[in-house]
Amino acid sequence: MTKKELMQIYYLNREIMNDTEELVNLKIEARQNEDKGAFTASNIREREQKIVTKIRKCSELKERIDKFLESIDDSLTRQIFYYRYVKCMSWKKVSYMTGGYNSEEGVRKIAERYLQKHKNDI
Repeated sequence: MTKKELMQIYYLNREIMNDTEELVNLKIEARQNEDKGAFTASNIREREQKIVTKIRKCSELKERIDKFLESIDDSLTRQIFYYRYVKCMSWKKVSYMTGGYNSEEGVRKIAERYLQKHKNDI
């Protein structure tokens, strides 16, 4: 698993969130302008289908990331990857959540070193 692959779940979640917001706005607009009903209903169905497709992709990716996390023997390293890539936390928040005396730079380095060391295994 590469850093790029790990970041995809973050980006997909953001897309889903943005698309959902647009869908809500579209539904509000549809209620206000009922005279454009057929056009708006079509847009709503299209947007809903896009969201469902992205949610499926996100679920598949989450399963792959879960398998990757299970393969990490070290608890700290596993937590770092979980908080950063699954929970989409900043490095500062990751360092706080993992406790101990690791700085944000320290937890970032742990993740980078792990990926570098295991790039052929993953």
